Amino acid sequence: MRKLKRQCMIGQSGRFQGCFIYAALQHKSGLDLYTLTYFLSLFPMKLYDIAHGTEFSRIDRTEDRDGHFAYFPSPMTSFPFLKKYIRRHMKNGKGHAILDLGCGKGMMLDFFSSLGFERVSGIEYDSRLCRLAERNLKRMRAPEKVRIYNMDALDFSEYRHYDTFYLYNPFDGNILEACIEKILSSRKQRPGKLTVFYCNPVYGSILREKGFLEAGHFYYKTTVFVYQGER
Repeated sequence: MRKLKRQCMIGQSGRFQGCFIYAALQHKSGLDLYTLTYFLSLFPMKLYDIAHGTEFSRIDRTEDRDGHFAYFPSPMTSFPFLKKYIRRHMKNGKGHAILDLGCGKGMMLDFFSSLGFERVSGIEYDSRLCRLAERNLKRMRAPEKVRIYNMDALDFSEYRHYDTFYLYNPFDGNILEACIEKILSSRKQRPGKLTVFYCNPVYGSILREKGFLEAGHFYYKTTVFVYQGER
């Protein structure tokens, strides 16, 4: 339940906070409507798995370790909004490279590879999840531009090659802060704008403290953070 609350945390700024209907339902049933919508969002992903022979939708039951959190799939219901933003503001990914921090079973890599990003990569700490991701992407016939790194995000040394990032609370705030510092440090070699798509930004305050600005919000509390670097 602790892991679920982290992934489905509503917080005081949540979409349903202050909503009379939400408050009434929560008071009467004890349900967290935000958590309920997350589970409902897994149904289309399950159908996707059945149709393609993949395994994206199953929640990982392993325990959190070393500050790295267990796998929860990103909700497919946010995909249309992500696609619309990327097409409108990023030329469908053309000229951009994206890195998924904590790519899990590769669902987001599959999604981003269908757009125009020149490079699509993911970092995953858990070797078992990496193998599942590779199998899933093979079934989806992912293009050669997709690559998975089985390693700790703190040990990754190629951040300078990416200007766009995605994450869904793959690790705790201490690791996230260290990763953001590495990203900003690496961009001194290639200064420019950075974009972060953060689903349910539990540690969003860390990005704001590092100079990122909120540029948009999507369904299921996905927030776009933008860092305007000097060119």
